[in-house]
Amino acid sequence: MIALAITGEPGVGKTTLLMRIIEFIKSEGIYVYGFYCPEVREMGRRIGFKIVNIATGAQGWLAIILEKAAELGYGVRYMKRLGKYVIIENEAERIGKESLMRQQEGVLAIDEIGPMELSIEGLRKAIIQALYEATNILVVLHRNMRDPDIINALNKKGVQIFRLTKLNRNKIYEEVLNNVRNEIAKAFKVRP
Repeated sequence: MIALAITGEPGVGKTTLLMRIIEFIKSEGIYVYGFYCPEVREMGRRIGFKIVNIATGAQGWLAIILEKAAELGYGVRYMKRLGKYVIIENEAERIGKESLMRQQEGVLAIDEIGPMELSIEGLRKAIIQALYEATNILVVLHRNMRDPDIINALNKKGVQIFRLTKLNRNKIYEEVLNNVRNEIAKAFKVRP
């Protein structure tokens, strides 16, 4: 069983590591479902985050800076805010929930389980449910994860947490890849 989480400070390569591992898993012919939340930049400035369904590629906004949200026609007056971002709850919840519905046996991958994703109650509940239901889990956790329900779900699954830094990221990549390779060989009857 794959039961791994990656955490660390911003900019150390958590998403890059996760996406490399996802590509490896897919190359072995194994279904991967879940979502990732890439940042969106305009003219070198981060304006927000998308939420992307790993299995289908469907995407929408998770969060966006206030002025860009208004420019895109979102009614920002009553929207939830987190720092300088407004949360696009309807899009994020719809894409997120769809991405967490397992269509077949495979690996649940989520990047990231953090404050933005957990601020949307429907998405938060769907993440918790997916963690309990998944056989194989590969997630990125916000460095200050304190949500007791998320922590409990990860603990019940025996998830091993890797703390990524700029100094250890190549070593951790090899360690995670070897772990995934071994678990795939056991769980999916693929040669290591």
